Amino acid sequence: MKSSILRSVIAALVGILLAFALLWLSQYAGSEVAPAEYDVDTGEILIPLGSTIALIVGWFVGTFGGAWLAMRVSGGNGPGWVVAGAVIGAALYSAADFSDSWWIMALGVLVPLVAAWAAQRAAGTAA
Repeated sequence: MKSSILRSVIAALVGILLAFALLWLSQYAGSEVAPAEYDVDTGEILIPLGSTIALIVGWFVGTFGGAWLAMRVSGGNGPGWVVAGAVIGAALYSAADFSDSWWIMALGVLVPLVAAWAAQRAAGTAA
């Protein structure tokens, strides 16, 4: 019993690390393709569409990769959904911090949930 819980905790932690590493890579690639620009007149930072798309893709890829790994290592679904929860929490915190639009916040919840569901199906742990 103890080893099963410990295995699930470690799987969730490793999955979260992988998810955020993949998310960071996606955001880095997006900022290289479409860098943010500073508007001197208004003092705002303008985020181009390419960076926003890279962020949304990063939410999916990061959640899918981290959740899939966590589910495969643990042999259950729970750790993968913990990974999805961590990505959702970070997405909502980031969106609220930068005062993003409501649709970014909605996608910050929806995209990781869909990715975790797809990871569950791909990991073969669907109940």
